[in-house]
Amino acid sequence: MCRMFFKCSLEPFHINYEILKQFIATCRMRYFRRYDIFGHHSLGWGFAYLSENNKELVIKRDINPIYHADWENLAKIKTRFLLVHARKTLPWKRKFDNVHPINIGEKYLITHNGIIKNFPEKKLPNPKLNRIYKETDLDTRKYLCSIIDQIQEGKDLKSGLELVFKEIEIGAGANAFLFNSQVCNVITNHNTNFNGRHHTLFISRDNNEVIVSTTPLTTSAIEIPNYSLIQINLANLDMNFTNLNF
Repeated sequence: MCRMFFKCSLEPFHINYEILKQFIATCRMRYFRRYDIFGHHSLGWGFAYLSENNKELVIKRDINPIYHADWENLAKIKTRFLLVHARKTLPWKRKFDNVHPINIGEKYLITHNGIIKNFPEKKLPNPKLNRIYKETDLDTRKYLCSIIDQIQEGKDLKSGLELVFKEIEIGAGANAFLFNSQVCNVITNHNTNFNGRHHTLFISRDNNEVIVSTTPLTTSAIEIPNYSLIQINLANLDMNFTNLNF
């Protein structure tokens, strides 16, 4: 499945190069050979970070394999929030427009780990959202449209997600980071099949920073329970944990 992580902190940081090396190791064939015949995360990668004024998100995407990235320059970025996603899909679905983070010009951006097999046929009230929902070939983009639709209908995020999860059919999972310049929401909803351990998310926190990742990147990382929503305020790292019921 796709690989992703983010780190947020009370103080600006340069991402630890050892963290980057650990993350990139999980995107290689050697790591996945035991679990998944398709292996490499070679179909694009992207990242997002808060600008120096902490008010704007900077988004970068690259269609090339993540393990060919210029990690030294990435490690020079100083920020309080950095998110990285490495895409894995079928080779014939390689497409720059589908490299995460996915942005449709609404309240949130999204990165997704998993597969959503089926969405309901329906007309969304917002014409722009409806057009994107109908035309896109990417499950993640439909997922984001569905969430934004619920928010625009007046639902809070928890209620909106619960309604979305009642409508869709989960394949591998719908784990996601749903974020903007103020908050990062961590969503878990994944199957527990033989490869389920690689659909999970892990979190570690000390007083000054939070790291969430698809594989443990620190010794203190713990697995996030399935069907969870964790809302993290990027300004002060306040966290709100909620169970999702559907």
